[in-house]
Amino acid sequence: MQTVSLNNWLSCKDINIPELYLVGGTVRDLLLDCSPRDIDLVCRDAKVFAQNLAQCRKAAFVPMEKKPDEPCYRVVDREDSENYLDIAEMRGDTIYEDLSRRDFTINAIAIGVKDGSSAGVVIDPLNGAADIERKIIRLAGDESILSDPLRILRAVRLSAGLDFAIEEQTLKEMGSRAAMLKDVAAERVTAELRRILETPRSARYFRQMDDLGILEVIFPEIHMMKVCTQNGFHHTDVWEHSLLTMEHTEHIINNLSDYFGEWSARTADYLKGNSRLSLLKLSALFHDAGKPATKNVNSDTGRTTFYSHAEEGAKLMGLISERLKMSKRDRDFMVLLTEEHLQVFNLASEDVKADIRTKWFRKTGDDAIAVFILGMADTMSSLGPNSSASIRESHIKWSQQTVREYFEKTKMEIESPDFVSGKDLIALGMMPGPDMGRILGEIRNAQDAGKIRGREEALELAGKLAARRRK
Repeated sequence: MQTVSLNNWLSCKDINIPELYLVGGTVRDLLLDCSPRDIDLVCRDAKVFAQNLAQCRKAAFVPMEKKPDEPCYRVVDREDSENYLDIAEMRGDTIYEDLSRRDFTINAIAIGVKDGSSAGVVIDPLNGAADIERKIIRLAGDESILSDPLRILRAVRLSAGLDFAIEEQTLKEMGSRAAMLKDVAAERVTAELRRILETPRSARYFRQMDDLGILEVIFPEIHMMKVCTQNGFHHTDVWEHSLLTMEHTEHIINNLSDYFGEWSARTADYLKGNSRLSLLKLSALFHDAGKPATKNVNSDTGRTTFYSHAEEGAKLMGLISERLKMSKRDRDFMVLLTEEHLQVFNLASEDVKADIRTKWFRKTGDDAIAVFILGMADTMSSLGPNSSASIRESHIKWSQQTVREYFEKTKMEIESPDFVSGKDLIALGMMPGPDMGRILGEIRNAQDAGKIRGREEALELAGKLAARRRK
C-alpha cells in the first residue's frame, strides 16, 4: 500500500479532509514492514466523508456489514476492485478513546494522516508497538472480549497468521469467557475458523483452542469423541486420533512434493480451489465423529467395532456444516470426505476389480485426491498394537501411486465422453425410463472396464441388454 495509493485517494481538492487516522491492522502491518491487506481509516462523520470522497473520485460507496454501533464504509475504485479504503466512525470523542476500545494492543495504534500537527505521528497509548516487537498478542482492555466475544477466535487467528504468542492473562480471559462464543453469529465464527485453517500450522492452534475449552463450545460433538475409546488398531481415544489425523493431513499438504512428486503442483492447484485446503483439514478433525454412536463391544469376545461409522459421521458433518452456515458446496465436500474416507482402504484390496475402482473415481472425481490425503493421514495416526507398520507403509505407498495414476490415466478415462447416449437408445426403439438409465450405466461400466472399444460395440451391447430385459 501504499502510501502512494492513500495519497492518490486523498489528492482530491474538492473535499475537506477531516481529522483522519490510519489504524488497526494497517498500522500493525506497516510496523512489521509488511504490505497491508487493507487501508483502514477512522474519522468523525465517516459516512459523509466516505460519500464525498467516493463522489470526488468517481468511486463506489459501499456500507459495510459490521456491528450497528461500529459503522464502516468502503470506497472502491470502479476500475480496480482491489484498490479501496475502509473508513470507520471514530469511537469516542478522541482517537485515544477509539484506540482503547479496540481488540488487541497490536491493533490499537494510529498514525495521523491529515496535514498538520498529527500528520505522520504514531499514537500508541497501549504500547502496542512494544508488543509487536516482542511478538505478543495482548487484549487492549478488560472489556475487549465482553465487547465482542469473537475476539477469542481472532486472537488465535492473529497468533497463527503472525506467529505471535498470546500473552498468559489474555489466554486465561479467552478460556474463562469461551462460552460467550455461543452468542456470536455462526457466519462470523466460521470466517475466523477458515482463516485459522488456512495457515500452515493450524492443527497446533486447534490444540490450543481445545486446551482452553474453546472448541467444545463451537463443536459440542467433541465431548463424546473424547470419552470414546477404540480398538487395537488405535493407540488413543477418538478425539486424540482425530487431532493427530489433522496434524498428519497438514503435514502432507505442507510437503506435497515428498508425497506426490511431479504431480504435487497439480495437487496443490486442486487444494487451492473452493477452500478445499481448509475444508480438508476440518474434515480430518471430524472424519471419525460417527464412532461414538456406532461403537459396539462384543460381550463374548470383547472385540470393539464401529460399523457404519463413516455414514453416521457424514450425517454429523452435514449437521455441523449447517450449524456453521456453510454453503451447500462446502457441506457436500466435507460430507463426501467423511463418508468415503474408508474406501481408500477397501479399494486397495487385490480382490477389488478395476471397474469398481473406476466407478468410485467417477463418483468422486477430483475430490478423490482429498479422500486419499485424508486416508493417508488416518493411516499415519493409527498406531495401536494391532496396526502393522508394514501395512501402514504399504497403504501409504499405494495411495501415493494411485493419486499419480489418477492424474496420468484415470482422470482422462472417467472424463472421456460416453460412447452412446439416451438418444441413441431411443433410435434403437427403446423407451425412456429407469431401464434405459440402468442400461446406459452398464454400458458406461463396460466402457470404463475396457470391455467395449467404441460406439458400434456399445450399441451392440445395448441391444443385448435390452433383449435380456424383455425376457
